[in-house]
Order: sequence, then C-alpha cells, then structure tokens
Amino acid sequence: MTSITFLGTGGGRFATIYQIRATGGIYINDGARVHLDPGPTALLNMRRLALDPAKTDAVMISHCHPDHYAEAEMLIEGMTRGGFKHAGTVVGSRSVIEGVAGFSPAVSEYHRSIAARIVTATPGEAFDIAGMKVEATPTSHGDPSGVGFRFHTSSGIISYVGDTELTDELAPVHKGCRVLILNVTRPLGSRVPKHLCTEDAGDLAKKVAPEVVILTHFGMKLVHDGVRKQAEFVEDLSGCRTLAAEDLMTVQVGKTIRTARSRGKEIIEEGRGPVDLDA
Repeated sequence: MTSITFLGTGGGRFATIYQIRATGGIYINDGARVHLDPGPTALLNMRRLALDPAKTDAVMISHCHPDHYAEAEMLIEGMTRGGFKHAGTVVGSRSVIEGVAGFSPAVSEYHRSIAARIVTATPGEAFDIAGMKVEATPTSHGDPSGVGFRFHTSSGIISYVGDTELTDELAPVHKGCRVLILNVTRPLGSRVPKHLCTEDAGDLAKKVAPEVVILTHFGMKLVHDGVRKQAEFVEDLSGCRTLAAEDLMTVQVGKTIRTARSRGKEIIEEGRGPVDLDA
C-alpha cells in the first residue's frame, strides 16, 4: 500500500503569497518516505497530520521556485535530526543543487553537507530512494533545469509531471503510470506559457491513460473558477477518473484502484480523511 498526502494544493506566485490554499507539497510513503516540493506550510501541515519530519528518507525538489522549496532546508534538518545524524537523500534539479541561469541554489552548502547523499536530477536518469526506483522526467518551465518524477512504488508507478507546459515528450515518458499527478496552475480558457491549463491536463491525461488522475498546484484564478469544474472537464475529455486534490487529503493506492465517485466526492468536499483507492 502506498499513500500520497497533499500537504498543500496551491501553486504559483499569488496563490502562494496569499495562501489561498496551502503550498506544502506532497508526502509519499511506500516504506520509503519522500517529501516532494516542500513549499511554505509543509511543516505546519505535517504537524496537523502528526507526520514526523525526522521520519523522512528523501527531500525532493523539482525546480528552483519558492513554492516548491521554501521549507526544504528545515525538512533536511528534520531528516538529519538537526544535523546530528548524517542521513537521508536530497534530490533536486541542477538549479536547486548547483544554481543555473540566474537561479541560486535553493539548498545551502551546509544543508547539502549534512545529508548522506545529494542527487542532481537530470531527465532520463534513475536513482534509488530507500529501495524505491525513481526516474527524473523532462519539463518545459521557467526554470530550464526543472524535472518531474516517476516513482516505482510497490503499488505501481506514480507519475508527478511537475511544473511544465504541454510538450510532445511528456506523454511518452509518463505512460504506464497508475496515478498521474498534474500541476494545473491555470483554469479553462486561460493558458499561459510554461504551465499546464485544464485543457492541457485533459489532453495529456488522455494520451497517458492512467487509472487515476489527480490535479493539484492550483493558481489563484483556477481556485476562484472552481477546482471541481476543472476535474470534471479532465475526466470527460480523458475518460480517466480524475480527482481535484484538497489540502491534507490522503490517497491510498493498493493492488487495485476503486474509483467510486460517491465516496471520493464526499471526502474531497469535506477535505478530511483518505480517499481509499484499494478495492
């Protein structure tokens, strides 16, 4: 059984500035415990869910924008027991680890030194996190070195596409996943460069054809336009069961995926408890 917990489902400058939704990233537990893109509110929402920052095997940052890395260094301190235990893995795009093209490193030299391992993620390369294979995938975003990730979990592949605009190379690299997590910043009829809008998400989901699509990383306009409206559009276009993530929502992925709308809808509306995908 693999769990995916959304510690924040907002994204983009203004949604982050005003915290229209939390921006804490995603916590994946498949034996290996991974914190993915820990923006502001990551630690606060971990506390709300009684998740221990010290029980972290990897901190992973897809690119060098603060809604994806703002609390990374404190999570690294948690992972290393305040720096007293040389432990865990820090994974980041080249901009995050080294700094490129006007982006300074998002993780300090000190915080890189206290982790047991540093991985600079490059599209097409694979690495191991506590026994779980992870692949880095390409993106086309404002940070030119940004990446997405494919997690080869005990329950199948979970793909996190990351911040990107729609390109021809995305669908082929994410095919075969059971769960497709899409960062959808802009709503219907509101495309901007370097980000996915709802129409793009529907096109990509249709080509990848996962069992479940989860939308997250909502910009301010999208939240105001209605997240469920976007999920319904993606589901109708792609034919894939589509969830609009809510802050503090947990999805459980088991041997089979149950997409009962009634149960999932009730939990998402109330914003509490797990969406159980194990039949």
